[in-house]
Amino acid sequence: MAARLGEILLRHEALGQDQLDGALVHQSNSGGRLGEVLIAQGVLSYLALYRALAEQQSLPFVNLLTDPPDEFLLKEDMIEHYLRLQILPWRRAAGGRLLVALCNDSAALREWAFAQYGDVDFLMTSPLDIRRAVETRFTGELEAHSRNYLWQKLPFASARATFMPSQVALINVFIIGLAAAMMLAPQLSLLVLFGACHIIYALTMVFKAIIFMVGAGFAKIVKDWSRELAMLDDASLPIYTVLVPMYREPESLAGMLKAMQAMEYPIEKLDIKLVLEADDEQTIATAIALKPSYQFEIIRVPPGKPRTKPRACNYALHFARGEFVTVFDADDRPEPLQLKKAVYAFRTLPANVACLQARLNYYNAQDNLLTRFFALEYHALFNVLLPGLQYLGIPLPLGGTSNHIALSRIRELGEWDPYNVTEDADLGVRLSAQGFRTAMIDSYTMEESPNTLVAWLRQRSRWIKGYMQTWLVHMRAPAKLYRTLGLRGFLGFQFFVGLSTFAFLTAPLLWAAVLMWGMGFNWFEDFAYPDWLLWLTGFNLVFNILTNWIFSLYSAGAYPYNPLGMRIAALLYPLYLLLHSLASYKALWQLIFRPHFWEKTMHGRARSFVAPPIG
Repeated sequence: MAARLGEILLRHEALGQDQLDGALVHQSNSGGRLGEVLIAQGVLSYLALYRALAEQQSLPFVNLLTDPPDEFLLKEDMIEHYLRLQILPWRRAAGGRLLVALCNDSAALREWAFAQYGDVDFLMTSPLDIRRAVETRFTGELEAHSRNYLWQKLPFASARATFMPSQVALINVFIIGLAAAMMLAPQLSLLVLFGACHIIYALTMVFKAIIFMVGAGFAKIVKDWSRELAMLDDASLPIYTVLVPMYREPESLAGMLKAMQAMEYPIEKLDIKLVLEADDEQTIATAIALKPSYQFEIIRVPPGKPRTKPRACNYALHFARGEFVTVFDADDRPEPLQLKKAVYAFRTLPANVACLQARLNYYNAQDNLLTRFFALEYHALFNVLLPGLQYLGIPLPLGGTSNHIALSRIRELGEWDPYNVTEDADLGVRLSAQGFRTAMIDSYTMEESPNTLVAWLRQRSRWIKGYMQTWLVHMRAPAKLYRTLGLRGFLGFQFFVGLSTFAFLTAPLLWAAVLMWGMGFNWFEDFAYPDWLLWLTGFNLVFNILTNWIFSLYSAGAYPYNPLGMRIAALLYPLYLLLHSLASYKALWQLIFRPHFWEKTMHGRARSFVAPPIG
């Protein structure tokens, strides 16, 4: 079949003999189809290939871009079949016989068409034609699905409603009860409130210290992957879908395309979607001007609310062809072997491991003190804390990029929540609640850190708001969550997702109250802290500083470049925590008044570029 296709293409002068020979050699190594190899190499267009395939299979060819299908023949409940099977009814012939357009004339596909439509005649078209025909006819339906699928399938799992009525009632009861207690017994109420906050704060820090110790001692996956990857035959590798959502980031496109082209994976098996908002004309124009090759496909997301990254990714999932899917941001620079490592991990890890998370860090860590703080934090999180959570069986709140999952699994779970502004953290908890596990993978992705305080606050407040949303969503049925996660997983979720944010919110109030009391500014006559609360306050302050020094100094040791600058940042790290409290209050305000607003992180401002840290 490949030989006949090559003969047809040569006869049509669509390519030269040298190009055909090179494609056949590549095909023999990768196991891909000849036509896909030729397109991936930039030798052929879709139109030229599928005209030749139509001749090879003795079928008429139809260009759906110039001769679109009869819209009345297309049915909404068949969208998934049109896209998955790459087949759709085109028009009726003069005698009333249905003409069906397809991309691959196989016996199985003909059987499906006969069962669906009865006696039909077939024509050949291209996958691009099928996609655009479906998008043109069902734009509104596809956009609505990207917003509403999870909410309609599992309404309790969606952050579309920030607070459930029962949660609002509990909050009101707490506020009224606290106000009444303050009126009836103000001194006792303050002591109980301060004491509870300090106890929660202490437990949160102790929990993180335990996770850090476990993660630091966790056996790392082998560093030398040569033997493992040698076991992967390119012919056995599946199609891999990569989603790259972007919005108003034309300056990031060239670097991102270069990073994707550096991926060590058979090019015809890469299904890379540049997921762009339809009204982002500048980024779309830049993408078209750069002329990305076949494995890059531009997906234009129609306007809709909320305008969030997960909504855009959900829209692009309609057109995904891969067995596995991952998400990279516009500024990401993933390790070239990451996709192969993910395939190997999925094939060798237990079947209940449904998701993989790569390590993240920043390539512009040396821009200034703020970016060094952020890099130290990320190293501790992705190299130590998340492996610790994995080892203890506690849900992993995924990072916003470089998490890998089977396409069938993400669809089964209801896709990403378009109303949650940390959709991947939510997905990590949702996976655990369904009995699946997430594992860290020994691969890295370098990102661009915000290098100004304003940019950092925008990004961090969005993350904290998303953690608040995630906690509120999964605590709508706490008894059920406890049964699915178990005691360890349930407590880990409370401390790592819920109470860590609570600690940032209460810390300034606690330290301010202690400072005022120590300086003699008492709110009530003869009010005094009991000794146990003073000791607990001192413990919290000292333990907080010491543990964060240990976390940051440990991480600073992983940076071979500018070790002095990283160690100075580590010693000043407790000051960085004050910024988290500021971001937390901004997040709380937005949770109440703008819960689904996505604060955009601007890229292309980096002033330095360094390699990933070691270890």
